[in-house]
This record gives sequence, C-alpha cells and structure tokens, in this order.
Amino acid sequence: MSCTPAGPSGGSCARPDLAFAGDVLLHSLIQTDAAGRPEGFAPAFAPITAALSRAEVTVLNLEGPAARNIGLGNSEIADPGTLYDNRAYTGFPRFNYHPSIAGVLRNVGVDVVQTANNHALDRGGLGVDLTLQALAEAGLPATGTIQRGSEPVWHVTRSVAGRTVAFVACTYSTNGLTNGRSQVLNCYGNRPSIPFLIQTLSATQGIDAVFLLPHWGAEYSARPTARQRRLAQAAADAGATAVVGAHPHVLQPIETLTSRDGRQVPVAYSLGNLISSQWALPRRTGAILYLDLAQDEAGRTIAANARYLPTRVERFAQSGVAVSPAALLPAGGPSLAHARAVLGPRAVGPDGCLID
Repeated sequence: MSCTPAGPSGGSCARPDLAFAGDVLLHSLIQTDAAGRPEGFAPAFAPITAALSRAEVTVLNLEGPAARNIGLGNSEIADPGTLYDNRAYTGFPRFNYHPSIAGVLRNVGVDVVQTANNHALDRGGLGVDLTLQALAEAGLPATGTIQRGSEPVWHVTRSVAGRTVAFVACTYSTNGLTNGRSQVLNCYGNRPSIPFLIQTLSATQGIDAVFLLPHWGAEYSARPTARQRRLAQAAADAGATAVVGAHPHVLQPIETLTSRDGRQVPVAYSLGNLISSQWALPRRTGAILYLDLAQDEAGRTIAANARYLPTRVERFAQSGVAVSPAALLPAGGPSLAHARAVLGPRAVGPDGCLID
C-alpha cells in the first residue's frame, strides 16, 4: 500500500478544514465496558482521536440522549453511581448515555454535535434539555434540538479556515415519540421548511457556507432513497454547501450534485456507524469524511477535495469495544474493501494521505 498527497495543492497531506463522522450509537455492551473501567468511554475512542482531531472543525451524530439520572419514565431517578445501570442509562430501544460522554467527545477532537435523530426524544423533553446542558458544559455546540422554552434557533456557526460556517441538523423521525414542544427539527414537513432555512442562512450576511446534516434514509440500506435524493437536491438548490447524512448505520455513496446556480455540492448520504456494537461488516465499517473550503470561479465558497478515512469497530480483551482506522487493524482489510466499494477510490490512511 502506498500513499499520495491529499492536500488541496497536491503538495502535502494537509490538515483538512472539516471532518464529519457517523453515528455514535452506544449500545449496552459499550456502556457496560465503560462502566467497568475508570477511564469510562475514553478508550472506545482513543484509537480514532488523531483522525478526529486532524480537522479544524469536526462534526458527528450523537444518537441518543446524554441526560443525567433520567429514567424511562422521563423523570429524575436516584443517581445510580455508575455509567450503566439499565435504568437511568440504557441501550436499545430507548437510549440514554451517561453525560460524561460529552467531555470524552470534546477531548477526542469533536467540535459540533448533531442531536437531531430518531432517538432524540428517548428521554422526552427533559432529556433533550439535559443533553444540551451536558454538551454545553463540555464546550460542544449542538444543532438539531433546542431547549424547552427557547427561541427556535436551529443552526450553530463555527469559524473554519477564516470563513463562518453554519451547520443545520434535522431528523426524519423521533420514533413516534411526541415532539409536542417542537424541540427537534424535522427534515420533512417542517415549517419553515429545511430548504427555506438553508436559503435564509445562505443569504445572511456574515455566513459563508451552510452544511445540512440530515438524519434520514432506510436503516441498513446501502442505497439512498428517492426521498433522500430529493431533499439533497432541494438543499443544494437552496444554497447548501454540502450535505452529510446519518441514520442508515451503513455506508451510502458520496456524490456531487449541481445546484440550480451551478455550484458543485458534495453529498454523503450516510457515513455509517462511528461506533456501535453491530457486528455485520457493513455496520462495523464507517468513514470519516474530510472536506476543504475553497472558492469557485464565481468567488463562492464551496466544499472541495472530498476524501474519507475508513474505520472499523472491534472488541478488545483489555479496552473493550473501540473504533479504529481500519488500516491500523490486522482484521481491517474487509472494512477497507467494503468502504472503497461503496464510497469510491478517495480513501486516506491514518496519515491523511490518499491510499493508492
């Protein structure tokens, strides 16, 4: 295996402007591993820290609440004194994670968290509030959910490569759980619509780029649905710089759409699981997408130089379930091959260089 430069000028394996990772889906096994060691969740992400930290701004989907001491009745219960007790902190089908996960994500290089997903209301409106509180205390802005009683500001902004970038997350569903206080942004049927929100942000003075983060599609399907494709094109036409999706728990293709005004808009329909305890090859294989910001010939900010790092989840005797760059694992070959079959040839190694 050899590597070639992936930097925008082709001269070096440059630091990317942006990184996007898939679903953080902490099943009971992962929470049990964390509860049994003083480092908690940190070892689960340690092998991938360098890959997440490489970009100036890194974004991922936290699939489920991180609400301190909230039980399945959506009310506070006694502190269990552990990271997993199957009462306050639970796995599938209604997740809730110990809020210490927020600090771990911050420490491994995450900068923005997507909280709009089908498990966002697994601890009700109180769970949404406490999850956002835990993330804020860790220094992590979130997009896609809001606290009860707050103004409906769905986006967050970060400075990236000297530009102001807005991130907007939405979800297709909350698994039938009531969104009566409208705390979770819907991808479909929302008023105002997602394209309208994107159009408004892209026309806002001081915002240079808008990234849509939709939670969408069919679980375990390697192909985007017609509904995904329609929303992706509508987002591009409304002014989105790129669209990076989540939810299917497997990889789906990366494509480039042409917007109504002629811009080239990358769309990653699904980056799969960053971490979970789903062991079939397509579900244990994920990708970290790297993008750079550039200007097109018309002087508009675009997302360019898309490439991806294939990842793989394993369970180790000492550290438990953990996610690693697939290229660093003795068993990583099948995940590398699977990622390239779905996403194409622009895979990078742990050093950020393209794999030949």
